[in-house]
Amino acid sequence: MTVKANGRRRTAQIVGGLAAVATFALAGCGSDNTSGAARATDGASSTAAALSGTAIKIGYAASMSGAQASNGLSGKAIAHAWQEYTNAHGGILGHPVEITATDTKNTVPGATAVVKSFMTDSDVVFMTDLVAESAMSDTFKGTDVAVISANGATNVPWTTVPGLFQDVSGAEYAAQAYADVAKATGAKKLGWAVCAEVANCRQNSEEGSAYAQTLGVAPVGTQLVSASASDYTAPCLSFIGKGTDSIAMYIGYTTGTRFAADCLQQGYTGSFLTANSGFDQTAFGKISGFKSYGTTEGFPWWADDPAVATYRDAMAKYSPDGAWQTGNATAIWSSFELFKKALQDAKPTTVDRAAVLDAMYQVKDETLGGLLAQPVTYTKGQPSKPVVCSWFFKFDASDDEPTSVAPATSGNGATGDLASTCENTDG
Repeated sequence: MTVKANGRRRTAQIVGGLAAVATFALAGCGSDNTSGAARATDGASSTAAALSGTAIKIGYAASMSGAQASNGLSGKAIAHAWQEYTNAHGGILGHPVEITATDTKNTVPGATAVVKSFMTDSDVVFMTDLVAESAMSDTFKGTDVAVISANGATNVPWTTVPGLFQDVSGAEYAAQAYADVAKATGAKKLGWAVCAEVANCRQNSEEGSAYAQTLGVAPVGTQLVSASASDYTAPCLSFIGKGTDSIAMYIGYTTGTRFAADCLQQGYTGSFLTANSGFDQTAFGKISGFKSYGTTEGFPWWADDPAVATYRDAMAKYSPDGAWQTGNATAIWSSFELFKKALQDAKPTTVDRAAVLDAMYQVKDETLGGLLAQPVTYTKGQPSKPVVCSWFFKFDASDDEPTSVAPATSGNGATGDLASTCENTDG
């Protein structure tokens, strides 16, 4: 692998939108605590009212309180920006989109209740929350509503239940990608700092450690990291004492920034590894001495590409306070874009649940021009295939932007910053 320099400066920010589907899935653990339900349609522009078609309604189940609050709140900001941008540019086939974002409270019962409420609304299609999705296979079996993975989904039920559409890599691949990044960047000893709140964080890190060994990277163990801990001196000293030169932070970025700062204060001199919602450029840019390599399941927000520029501009106009410089955010944006393109290509005369499912099943070898990490194809009656590609990058606190780590072979056929890396093809 080679590191591609990118000297451009950017300070742009975030956006949202409206639709007829239900939504969601976020990776990692955050630490913000904002409770309650929220509508992504808050402050909607008057453009939607001018569109002639019936509103397409999307349900968005997001952890906006509890351990994943930072992810859910970011997702709400993205959804709002996409909604507003879409409605300001003709909607979908002349229909305005309307997103309802509801808090799952980061619990299985909370997420299940939200999903079931969306399913009883015949106008809505949706995605579900990471914390609950693996426990909700039976809930989704036989559903007539299209469920689209917005971010960080585990492979169950996404690759086991038909009618669920995965277009971003799951948590299992993310754990492997940490090891691939460690190998590609010359790490010798890899430690794991994983979220204590979600059981499969540790399970995935153990699988990632086993995989790292096959690459010749020695695992030094896993440290559980709680978002509510007052400091992280003990796990940091443990990693330092073992000669760790790369720490995979399998935690949300709000916890990750505090963990990294504590480790640096204790004298850690190695690099940190980040993935997906575990990285936010603005947050880590404030940590003096922070050095990292990362993988993002959502497209690189720094890319010099018209579609990515649209994303940045939309966020700046419609959700300027949202956390948009993260793979969590771009994965959500691209999932909404995939939904929109599927309907625009299918051109149904009536946009209802059946029409949306039919449109999604017409998606073949789609990459959205490089916004998806690998081509996706959906076949009626069959579950989605796992996504095993992402984008690698380097970022230090002193950098204006991340720099892309170029793959030997592009996984999505794109070039430049949008060229993705797939399942150890560069290891």
